[in-house]
Amino acid sequence: MLKPCINNTQWGVEKKYWGKENRSSARTSQVVYTDIRPAGEFSKIFIQSKTADNRTKLIGGDSWRVHLHGSSSVGATVFDHENGTYEILFLIMEPGNYQVIIFLDFSLCDGLKEPPADWFIKGNAHGKQQKEGTLDPIPNDQYLLEPFNDGKHFNINVLNATLTSRFIDKLLHNPGSCTQSCNHLWDGFGRWTNKRWRPYLEESYEWTLPDGYQRKGTLSVYGDSVSDSLGLSVLSRALCKTLYEGCIRSYQWIYPFINGHQNEDDDLDFRPEIVIENILKVLNSPEMQREGSLMVLNNGIHFAISLNFTTYQEFITNMIHSLKKTQENNLHYTAKIIWKTTTSIRQEIYDDKNTTSWRFFTAQRAALFSAFATSAMCNAGFDVVDVYPISDTTPDGALDHVHFNPSVFWDLETLLEKYKTQNNEKLDDNKWKNTLKRCIA
Repeated sequence: MLKPCINNTQWGVEKKYWGKENRSSARTSQVVYTDIRPAGEFSKIFIQSKTADNRTKLIGGDSWRVHLHGSSSVGATVFDHENGTYEILFLIMEPGNYQVIIFLDFSLCDGLKEPPADWFIKGNAHGKQQKEGTLDPIPNDQYLLEPFNDGKHFNINVLNATLTSRFIDKLLHNPGSCTQSCNHLWDGFGRWTNKRWRPYLEESYEWTLPDGYQRKGTLSVYGDSVSDSLGLSVLSRALCKTLYEGCIRSYQWIYPFINGHQNEDDDLDFRPEIVIENILKVLNSPEMQREGSLMVLNNGIHFAISLNFTTYQEFITNMIHSLKKTQENNLHYTAKIIWKTTTSIRQEIYDDKNTTSWRFFTAQRAALFSAFATSAMCNAGFDVVDVYPISDTTPDGALDHVHFNPSVFWDLETLLEKYKTQNNEKLDDNKWKNTLKRCIA
């Protein structure tokens, strides 16, 4: 994700040939190649970026955002080939006519620009709400939000499947190319169809209460307002009514959210030890010492708004060291931890998108932070659920720039219920499919 913009993310520094006059334009850029395959096969579209005066670009750094809507709603993966061309890759399982919606959010790596070193200090205690004029140059025109081809509809037709079996079933049971594995409970790959989330790797979330089941343990949902919404939603579900003895919520921005005090100033830099101490405080609480307890842990978009990427990497690494039970740290908490990824953000519908304090609130930075944390938690052996693609492609959109209707995550709640009935263990009994799923993720 960072490769096309290596050495080009420092705020206020402009590389040679990367000036404003060389920004890409969604109006003049062109689709130069399409390979639309039948349902069940990967399709491709290639975009050639051009400047506003119709010059062909030979450098990368553009942030193209692509979604497809038709018989299903799908998000596309965009690969920057660093030569002015962008490969849009997507998998459609349901045939039919689809509208391809393309936006150019940023050019010249502006979507990944980092805040200055003193950015957190200039904000409030949570590193937010920096005053106008504290960022030079003034951030008022980097966010382009340009529709491709002036917003004219771009449609494709996906034919009926021609393969006799799904591509997923043709892969080897133990792929030799799998260099990294991950304990994904949910890898996030799939699409929305008829208001329902359908993973590409079909699995059942059906569960029944085992005979003689006894409620045990505490469910803790720890994170920002999106996680807090999940914590509220599960109160009416079997998770809190039947399966766990109790459910608790911990609402954070950077540090714990204290109503009425969240905007206070302190002139201090980011203190990762406070974040880690509060996570451990919950894990070591009497409620979480119950056998069978589970913490669904997430650090949300506030980190992407307030921190540079290097600081976030160091924080996640230190957090993992503090949470992972080893001979060195001698931890005593008994709860299981699941890492829940950050949801997507809808920067395009935020009213204050060009104000100073929200300059680094970009979908690109949020996705980058989420990807790094997911990879790090996976490699450390923690179970992970990835809700980023699920929220990114939901056809009903978001309630605002960061929040979603709780129904978007109902399948996640059902998955957690099944997870609990299996004693907080992975769901798949089919071992080869689980191995495959971990490799793909």
